[in-house]
Amino acid sequence: MSTPEPQAISVSDLTQQIKNVLEGSFPILWVSGEISNFVHHGSGHMYFTLKDEKAEIRGIMFKGFNQFLHFKPENGMQVLLQGDITVYETRGQYQIVAKKMEPAGIGTLYLAFEALKKQLAAEGLFDPEVKQKLPAYPRRIGVITSQTGAAVRDIFQVLERRALHIDVILRPSRVQGDKAALDLVEAINDMAAFDAVDVIILGRGGGSLEDLWPFNEEPVARAIFACPIPIISAVGHETDLSISDLVADMRASTPSEAAEVVSPATSDLIEHIHGYERNLALIMQRYLQKCWQGLDSAKDRFVLQEPGQLLKQHRTRSRELIHLMMQAYRLGIQGFSGKFAGANEKLLAMNPMNILSRGYSIAYRETDQKIIRDPQDLGEGDPFELQTFKGTFRAKRANRKK
Repeated sequence: MSTPEPQAISVSDLTQQIKNVLEGSFPILWVSGEISNFVHHGSGHMYFTLKDEKAEIRGIMFKGFNQFLHFKPENGMQVLLQGDITVYETRGQYQIVAKKMEPAGIGTLYLAFEALKKQLAAEGLFDPEVKQKLPAYPRRIGVITSQTGAAVRDIFQVLERRALHIDVILRPSRVQGDKAALDLVEAINDMAAFDAVDVIILGRGGGSLEDLWPFNEEPVARAIFACPIPIISAVGHETDLSISDLVADMRASTPSEAAEVVSPATSDLIEHIHGYERNLALIMQRYLQKCWQGLDSAKDRFVLQEPGQLLKQHRTRSRELIHLMMQAYRLGIQGFSGKFAGANEKLLAMNPMNILSRGYSIAYRETDQKIIRDPQDLGEGDPFELQTFKGTFRAKRANRKK
């Protein structure tokens, strides 16, 4: 008896069955671990391995989800992931598809801060050469902060005390929470599009590292760098340092200090104007003294003491110029007359009537008035006209004798 062949299934079928069992057994869950083998692909997707001391699992976070991360993942970071367990059938490999990712603790936040700081520094976003110069006397200041926080009150109190002549444009923004970074980016772009302020103060009061984290996110840093209007970053207290402080055109330790920097006091402006007034008076005095000296020197010149001599010199020079002009005119007329006489003689010599007066005549064919240059132009007995000096007469060509 023959042994029946075993019923085999394909690798694809086996993988599909494993996929159905595995994916149906796990709901959306949170997983903690350390990131390794991290790759941010050119497509925007993130590929990595999530591991602990005993095991590891491959992970992926697609662009549609990772664009909302408020930190930059890096190898060695401890993170929390929320996602689904799936099977990548092509390799028969199970993996976690992350939809959310959070740093696991303050230590990881610090690592994320240092990683982004290192990246942006390498790109040149912190270089002093690219920072814009602040206006010495701004007429309008833009402020981006929470409209209910202590920072906005401090800024307005300083400006009210020092510079009532400066207009202030407040663009309220979230400064804390998951959506704060996006709102800050929109606020910076709104100020740039509005294009009606001379300088921008971006800031908030103090807080924990988590509270200040929106000012450490990459989109905010790049929006500050791209803004055509100078920006002062005033985030937290003097001891706090954020990515926005490093990218901005100037860092202020507090919002109050930022307001002090951009608002020269009205008394200082008045003193500055008085200084200009004193300098202008001194310049005018020196200019008048120079003019008086020049006038005194001119009064001693001979031509001003004897103006009649100056007029006599001008009259003599005028007569000389008139004489030269008349000579040039006569020479021009003589040359033109000679040329005219020569041309006239040539025209007279070429006049046909003068030629006929010497006994010549011109024969025309009667039918078309064409000049006869060859006897063959007429047939026997054909009429023609003969033009002489004193008139015209008709004739016929004689018949040839046979």
